[in-house]
Amino acid sequence: MVASLLREEVSDLSSRCRELVAIAHEAGELALGLRRDLKRSSIQSKGPQDFVSDADLATERFIRNRIAEVFPEEAVLGEEGGATGDGVGLWIIDPIDGTTNYLHGLEDWAVSIAFADQKGLACGAIVAPALGISVWAERGVGAYCKEGSLVVSGCGEAAHALLLLGRSERAGRKSYLRGVERTLELGMEYRRVGSAAVSLLQVCMARAEGYIEAHLNPWDVAAGLLVAREAGAIVHAPNFAELVAQGGPVCVAAPGVCPEVERVFDVMISG
Repeated sequence: MVASLLREEVSDLSSRCRELVAIAHEAGELALGLRRDLKRSSIQSKGPQDFVSDADLATERFIRNRIAEVFPEEAVLGEEGGATGDGVGLWIIDPIDGTTNYLHGLEDWAVSIAFADQKGLACGAIVAPALGISVWAERGVGAYCKEGSLVVSGCGEAAHALLLLGRSERAGRKSYLRGVERTLELGMEYRRVGSAAVSLLQVCMARAEGYIEAHLNPWDVAAGLLVAREAGAIVHAPNFAELVAQGGPVCVAAPGVCPEVERVFDVMISG
């Protein structure tokens, strides 16, 4: 799939990154406005605690249309619309990551958009409009928010660390509970945000020292993985081709507490 979607290397990443960030902000404002008028009848269930609303569909449609305006016929992989197109690169989009939070009026949800070329993830942005936060990155250039450059936490003690844990239905409840238990054994505190994109955003902004989830889809984390790497995090994730094909486990950690975070990761993916 990846080989068929990525035909050649993209030369001007900076201009694409600027367009990507602009589209992500526009989509975030759209989703924020749609939430005010959302009706329960517009919400469908895709599985246990897995929902899609008219707002998800409308926001993804908007993002796809905006990409097509600027980069016609490029490949797009979206949570709701699947894979379409065949171009010089691949756009990976999650219109609303954290739909359950979104539907319940909570603030931890985000628009996540990444762009990849033959070298892998090239640029990405996470926009959390209800939180008033956005982060973005370009490969080899760095990670940024509106205040400036991003650098992950310098915390070096597990006893002072906050770890964000995600729960995946694919991995099962026991995986998550093992992670919680090991986190507490190691002296760390934990939280569950309910959005992979927002969790990664918080790690990139040095508000938490790590994030783990036993299985994630590519649209959940593509942008966040790039931003995390560029912000100095240590990242464990499937290679790009595998991530796009089937997703997988993800662990992101600030260097100073990486050994402890990895120990939690190990028990969560141990089966």
